[in-house]
Amino acid sequence: MLRMMLYIVLVCSVSITGSVVFIFFQSSNQAKREVSGHVLQLHEQAMQRLQQTFNGLDYMVKTVSNDYAVQRLVEGRALQGSADERGLREYADFLIREQTANLPYLAEMCITFDSMSYSICTKSQKGAALLDQPRPSMKKNERSLAPLAKGEGQHSGYNVVYTVPLSDQTHVVKGSVQLMIELDRIMKDIYGNMPLLVNELTDSTGERVYARTTADRLRTADLRIETLSQEGAAVIPLQWRDDTYILQKRLELPGAVWFSQIIVPQSLEGEPTIGFSQTLLLMILLLLFVGIVSAFLFLHYFVKPLQLLRKLMNRAELGDFQAYWVRHSSREWNELGESYNQMLNRLEELIKQVKREESLKKEAEMEALQYQLNPHFLYNTLNTIKWVAKMHHTPQIAEVVTSLVRLLQASLGKKGDFITVREEMELIRDYMDIQAFRYGDKIRLESEVDPLAKGCLVPRMILQPLIENAIIHGLEPGRQEGWIRIRIWLEMERELLYCQVEDNGVGMVVEEYGEMTGSGSSEGGMRERMSGIGLRHIREKIKLYYGNGYTMHITGKPRQGTTIRLTMPVHQSEEE
Repeated sequence: MLRMMLYIVLVCSVSITGSVVFIFFQSSNQAKREVSGHVLQLHEQAMQRLQQTFNGLDYMVKTVSNDYAVQRLVEGRALQGSADERGLREYADFLIREQTANLPYLAEMCITFDSMSYSICTKSQKGAALLDQPRPSMKKNERSLAPLAKGEGQHSGYNVVYTVPLSDQTHVVKGSVQLMIELDRIMKDIYGNMPLLVNELTDSTGERVYARTTADRLRTADLRIETLSQEGAAVIPLQWRDDTYILQKRLELPGAVWFSQIIVPQSLEGEPTIGFSQTLLLMILLLLFVGIVSAFLFLHYFVKPLQLLRKLMNRAELGDFQAYWVRHSSREWNELGESYNQMLNRLEELIKQVKREESLKKEAEMEALQYQLNPHFLYNTLNTIKWVAKMHHTPQIAEVVTSLVRLLQASLGKKGDFITVREEMELIRDYMDIQAFRYGDKIRLESEVDPLAKGCLVPRMILQPLIENAIIHGLEPGRQEGWIRIRIWLEMERELLYCQVEDNGVGMVVEEYGEMTGSGSSEGGMRERMSGIGLRHIREKIKLYYGNGYTMHITGKPRQGTTIRLTMPVHQSEEE
C-alpha cells in the first residue's frame, strides 16, 4: 500500500513538473515571438517617424528658400545697407524664427547669402558654431547631412548639420540653408522610456551618428555592430544572437544614407522569465510539501486502519471471533468496523446454529434408524407368514403376502427416490393383486403405456396413491363393478411425460385451491388412507422435484368419474 501511494505521488509529481516545464518553454518561445514582433514594430515605427521628421525639415527649408524676400536677398537686388535690404533681412529673420518655433529638436537655423557676405541665424551663439562647420560644395537640389564636428572630429551632443544650397532663377548656387538638429531629442521622443533598448545610427562610411544606451551597453553594442559591419550586410533581418535581438535596416534620408542598428538584450523578457522560474520552483516545493503531508495523512487515516483490520480478520480466520474493531477513526472506517463486528456476531451465530442442526440431524438419523427397525421387523414377519401359507397349501395368502412384501420393499426406498415407469407399473400390479384379494373381480385395471415412456424416471410410488384414491373415493362408494384406466405417453416436442389415471366411479367435485370432495361422502374433504400420502402430497412432491412449471391437473363430475393427469419432464434412465 505504501509503495502504491509513493508510486502515485511520484507519477503525479513527474506529470505536473513535466507539464509545468513544457508550459515554461512554450511560454518562453511565445515571449520571444511577442518580443520579436514588438521589436520589429517599434523599429519600423521609429524609422518612419525619423524619416517623416527629416522630410518635414526638408519641406520647411524649401518653403524658406522659395520665399520672395529670401530670393531677392539671394539675387542681390537690394543695395547693401539700404532700407529695402534691411527690411528684407528683418523679414527673413522673422520667417526662419516663425518656422522653427514649433521644432524643439532644431537647435539652430542659418541662411547664408554669398552675394551679401553675411548670414541670418535664429540664435547667434549656436549660429556661430554652425557657421564654423565646413560647407560642402553642392549643386542645385543637392543635400548634405553630416555630424556636427567640433575640434578634431569630436561629436557634439549627437547633433547633425543639414545643409541645402540656395540658388537663383538661373540655377546658380549663391548661398545655403543650414540646420543644426539634435538627434537625441528626436530619438527620445520616438522611443520614450525604454532604457533597455540599444539603438545606433551610422552613416554610409560607418561613422556613428547617434548611439542611445549606457556606456556598458554601448561597449556591448560596439562589439555587435562591429560584427555586423564585418559581415558587410547593409540590411540584416531580426536575429537572435547570444540571447539578444539584433536588427539592422537601411534608412534613406534627404542628403544621406544611414543605417539603423537596434539591439534588444534578453533583459527585456528577463523579469517575466525570472518570475515564472520562481513560480515554477515554488510550485514544485509546494507540490513536494503537499505530497509529504498527503503521504502522512494517507498512512495515518488509511494504511494503519487497513492494516489493523487485516490483522483482526486474520485472527477471525483462525477462529478468534472476539477480534472486534474498537479503534476510533474516520466515519467511513468506523462504519466499516461496525459492519465487520456485525459480521463476526452473525458468523458466530451461524456456527452455533450449524452445530445445533448437526446435533439435531444426528438425533433424526438415530430416530430414522430406530423407525426402520419396525418396517424391517414387519417385512421379516410377512416373509414368515408367506412360508407358513405355502406349507399349509394356501397359495392366495402367499401371493398377497408376496405382493405386500414387494410394496413394503419399495416403500423403504432402497433403490433411491426415482424408479422407471416400468417398475412403477409393477408396483401398481402388486397393489391391485392385494386389492383383488379384497374386491375380487369387481375392479378391473386397464393400462396403456407408450413403449418409449417405460424407461422414463418418475418419483417412487407416484401413481399408487392415485390408484388408491380411485378405489376408496371413486369405486368403493358406488358398491358396483368399475374400472381404472392408466395412460402414460410422451410429447417429444415439449419433452413432457404425461401420466393419467381415470375411473368411472362416483366422481369428485374440484373445489378452490385444489381441494376435492367425493360426491358420496359427507365428511367434506378427502380421506387419506393406507399410503398416507394423499393427492396434496403428490402435488407438493412434483413441485419439489421439478419446480412450478409441472403440475397435477384434476377433472371430475358427479357420477361421471374422475381424471387425474400428472405432467413431468422426460428423464430417461441410463440403464435403458
